Amino acid sequence: MESSDILVIGGGIIGASVAYGMAKQGVEVTLLDQGGSTPSASRGNFGLTWVQGKGLGMPRYAEWTLDAVQAWPEFLEDLEENTGICVDFDQPGGFEACLGEEEWRRRKAVVDQVRQESVDGNYDCEMLDRQTMQEMIPKLRLGKTVYGASFSPHDGHLNPLALLSSLMAALKNFGFKFFPENQVVSVSFRNGCFEIRTAKQRFSTKKIVLACGLGIKSLARQVGMDIPIRPQRGQILVTERTHPLLLHPFVTLRQTREGSFMIGSSHEEVNLDTGTTLEVMHKIARHALQLFPELSTLQLVRCWGALRILTPDNRPVYVESESCPGAFVVTSHSGITLAPLHAAVLSKWIVEGTTPEGFEKFHPGRFNA
Repeated sequence: MESSDILVIGGGIIGASVAYGMAKQGVEVTLLDQGGSTPSASRGNFGLTWVQGKGLGMPRYAEWTLDAVQAWPEFLEDLEENTGICVDFDQPGGFEACLGEEEWRRRKAVVDQVRQESVDGNYDCEMLDRQTMQEMIPKLRLGKTVYGASFSPHDGHLNPLALLSSLMAALKNFGFKFFPENQVVSVSFRNGCFEIRTAKQRFSTKKIVLACGLGIKSLARQVGMDIPIRPQRGQILVTERTHPLLLHPFVTLRQTREGSFMIGSSHEEVNLDTGTTLEVMHKIARHALQLFPELSTLQLVRCWGALRILTPDNRPVYVESESCPGAFVVTSHSGITLAPLHAAVLSKWIVEGTTPEGFEKFHPGRFNA
């Protein structure tokens, strides 16, 4: 039987970020992943580090998100120093475009409310008119229906696959134990110790972190927790490469460092179906052309569907089991944006047992209130 200080179930960006933070503290970490046989949010991610739209009705989440994006430069420097892998991170600020005046007014109302709810009234997001937008995007002509946008200077983007590769390489440098293609069958708790069974072998540990996306739901029940999560499909289109045209990412469109445009994304309740459909792809492409008609000259070269992992209110859940102390759940659909704090703050919470200020807001008990 394999044993370690802490065992993390889930080798996506969330699990790898938390494991990385714990390994940096000198903890012996084991990471289990079920491999490529099931859909992974990390491998199909759009790649945004995003503040806008986060925290309406939950100021602690808005604050948590802003803290995360501000921590990205230092987090990235540390990762690149450990691995030498470039993740193509850029933080030029991002847009959420509004098609028509009514959409712009609705967006402004949301921005104003988040600012009003914030602790100090300081929510760094502004509403821009069409002319200001166009001045910031000199190489592409805006479509006729673009009225304006919200803009946050903290928003950015990166290569999600490179980030996952970098985290795994850093963990390897710290000597972690990695067991791919090991889907967990059961978790049991006895005498302060967890036993984890996979189809291949058994593991024992004093602490366990459930960061395995949709797999959390059934495993959490085995350690006394009810975590309501569901899948939601997002389809993404990718164009051929072209010369640099767009510096700032949009929430639905960005140009990668290689020159391709990534265009997304849908929000579909289709259970575990990760396929693509012509109807939805057409809708996504049409919206992109409403923003930038000139993109019609680019060929589409790839498309895919991937699953977001969502809670009922789309906010994170961070919780330790009361009946099986030492069992933790970490889940969020903003795993990339929050990666620096998952590595720095959550890892200390799990290792040292000190609950961060305001963490009661992320408890799943809020769904029963």
